[in-house]
Amino acid sequence: MRRLALAALALLLPLAPAAAQPAQRPAADVAGARDHPLVGRYDGARIARFQERAFEEVRLIDKPMVAADGPRRGERNSRAVEGRQLRITYEGPAGRSALEMFRNHEQALAARGFEQVFTCAGTACGPGFAFIGAVEGVAGATGLPQVIEGQRYGLYRLPRDSGTVWVALYANERPAAGNRPLVPFAFIEVVEERPMQGGRITFVDATEMEKAIGATGRVALYGILFDFDRADLRPESRPTLEEIAKFLRANPGVSLIVAGHTDGQGAFDYNVELSRRRAAAVVAALTRDHGIAPARLTPFGAGPAAPVASNDSEDGRAKNRRVELVKR
Repeated sequence: MRRLALAALALLLPLAPAAAQPAQRPAADVAGARDHPLVGRYDGARIARFQERAFEEVRLIDKPMVAADGPRRGERNSRAVEGRQLRITYEGPAGRSALEMFRNHEQALAARGFEQVFTCAGTACGPGFAFIGAVEGVAGATGLPQVIEGQRYGLYRLPRDSGTVWVALYANERPAAGNRPLVPFAFIEVVEERPMQGGRITFVDATEMEKAIGATGRVALYGILFDFDRADLRPESRPTLEEIAKFLRANPGVSLIVAGHTDGQGAFDYNVELSRRRAAAVVAALTRDHGIAPARLTPFGAGPAAPVASNDSEDGRAKNRRVELVKR
């Protein structure tokens, strides 16, 4: 049963990993990746996946999950924190165990003054694949009947004058090529609480949309916001959606391509699909809530293929995460 569960887990995870302090690295980290100075890495581990956001609202699991939760972090099983976010997946060296990776990280965090908020192991974390689905954001994970018995999770915090640092640590094992040998991995999510930089969004109203589309055939919008790594529109998007509808009602002969754009972090195909789903969510909201004819709107996912700034800085990545309206 455990072998089946691990094989299924390999399909859910985007090449996974292990953890604690730097040293010899058997393979190169993914481009642009780095350790968090308060977390470190396990000797011989490599970073297989890395993502950074300058400011996000993140829900961190602080209670066991139940079947009704599904593979989602919600008010019942997690707490909301805001700040700089890093998501790091470490792949550990063959021949080591997930438990060893977890204990080394746990020991290192304690030595740096972190307090343990919550910890769980095996099926005590939650039923079936619900827990790993919530940790990594894998939709539909509860459809699998196997139970992950070797998983371990901990949530830790370090209070500081500049803002609390939160670390969520998940460790398990996955099959390598041919389903053997087992390879340990650690998924680490760090959130450094700090105030958001305000005054960075330019609101574009219907008049400005009409001017920009008339002059260049397109307009970039930054007031349409989504939940992290998902295609769920945030309530703050409503004013911009209302302005799009106002523009379309004032220009009944105009049809638009609604193009979703992401930054350059993460896998290309994944970002293209995410941007397509986000564009489709905008089209759905305009047709459902504002009475715009579906034939006038075409969703399109550009992913990271059309940046307007460098992806080497967070400011540049923020400019690249946008929705564009393109005259069709």
